[in-house]
Amino acid sequence: MELNILLTEVFLLMPGGVLSIHQVSKKLEIPYGTAYNRIHELGRMGVVHIIPQGKAKLCTLNSDNPMTSALLGLGAAQATSHFLRDHAHMMNLVQRTTQVLEQRFRDTLHTAILLNADALTPHGALRETPAEQTVSANAGEDPVSLDLFLVVSNPDAEELEELEHAFVAALPQYHHLKVTKMVVSPSTLSGMLEEKENDAGTAAFQMLRKGLLLTGFDRFYQIVLKAFRGNPFRT
Repeated sequence: MELNILLTEVFLLMPGGVLSIHQVSKKLEIPYGTAYNRIHELGRMGVVHIIPQGKAKLCTLNSDNPMTSALLGLGAAQATSHFLRDHAHMMNLVQRTTQVLEQRFRDTLHTAILLNADALTPHGALRETPAEQTVSANAGEDPVSLDLFLVVSNPDAEELEELEHAFVAALPQYHHLKVTKMVVSPSTLSGMLEEKENDAGTAAFQMLRKGLLLTGFDRFYQIVLKAFRGNPFRT
């Protein structure tokens, strides 16, 4: 399963999203025979289209198959799990953040991404005790920013205004935590990713994939794949 996830992910990072089996083998540094067998397995699952071209076989993702977004979403979920395993002090913050989001937006929340997780980990204020945080805040330090990217269907303005207050109530131990947010609808995100001018779509995708997905793993990739069909991302 791990290799199937890697095979699926590699297509999103290549020019045009088209690879030969030989290119897949080189990119992932796996034997050609292994790449050949796994690509054909994904082909039988309908995740990958395999198109013979001369002696080569060109391959691309099948964006219409729900299994494709499921594999990509599973990979993102594993990445989040590994991140929290390595940064256990953030587990409670992430869990409570996700809980607040899901309570506030219920069925309208497609995905939530913490854009700056790495900035908060090595020596950030989230590793301090509440007492230390109070001292830092009183000393006039700039607040630590929690930058959230939210994809919400029909976002309600009043609900969004209350969002930061909900975080403050849910996370009282983080005295100088500031929540900033960017909220878009699924169609707006799809439009952002399809933007061709100055490679804006590519830049948006790279920014989001470096973030920490909190919820809506496969739903995020359903939107990505929809955009991928019209404007494949490039490295």
